[in-house]
Amino acid sequence: MKFLKNLDYTEVQDDNWKFYASYIFDTSHYDNPTQARVSVVSFISKRYHIQYGEQIIVDKQVSDDLAQTDLEDITFEELPILHDSLEFYFEDPKLGTFLLNTAEPKKFAESCELKLTKNHEKKCAFCYETKDVPQTIITRGSGNITKKALLAELGNSVIEDSIDMLFLCFKVLIYASIPKLKPKKISKKELRFGGKPKVRGRPHLPINRLVYLPREQIIDGQGMTERAGKKYNFYGRRGFMRTYKHERYTKMRGKIQYMPPIPPKNQKPKTTYKVVNA
Repeated sequence: MKFLKNLDYTEVQDDNWKFYASYIFDTSHYDNPTQARVSVVSFISKRYHIQYGEQIIVDKQVSDDLAQTDLEDITFEELPILHDSLEFYFEDPKLGTFLLNTAEPKKFAESCELKLTKNHEKKCAFCYETKDVPQTIITRGSGNITKKALLAELGNSVIEDSIDMLFLCFKVLIYASIPKLKPKKISKKELRFGGKPKVRGRPHLPINRLVYLPREQIIDGQGMTERAGKKYNFYGRRGFMRTYKHERYTKMRGKIQYMPPIPPKNQKPKTTYKVVNA
């Protein structure tokens, strides 16, 4: 699947959004209710984002490490949320751009001047574009964060490549929740790798940059110790992110921990992506 590098926010800007909304919110234009729901949520997500959202720039070394990292026994309820509308812009040119929205239903609807007549369950909307066609994954945002659970919930409505990118964004959130790795606010002038995409309608919102730190700096202070003085053949290791839930853990209980991947000795990490960008 080809994910586009830039999202287009033209339709949701102040001068245009009501005109486009009148068409998108008309269910008679869709072949089935699911298609209508996805289109409406995608539109509102972008509209909400240009009003309240933020962008996070992810260094390539960070996404390389996280692509080789597994989530272990982490639930949606434990997932750190840096902002309820966050655009993930990856420095890696092979990765697309993605929008994750976890806003409260009432505030979400009000961004398009809609009023909810009843209470709605909070959802997680993950938006991206393929060949200029907006796509959105909508999940209930609860329970274990596993590919198996998401595929069971969503069925055949999504492609596995999209789930992989959603998981990568989840791992970015966890990485950024580590205090020493907290993203820093920057200006567009501080972007050094061409992170000023020339796309119509791009909102002028706060930008956060997530930087790479060497493995030793990440581990220090997380309650982990390294094996020393023992010789053995080391063949590398995937990274992992997990929570400590047992009561025997005093300092780490309830916290998410990240151990980055380690390549085999004298070898650089190899990362293979299933997706490319137009």
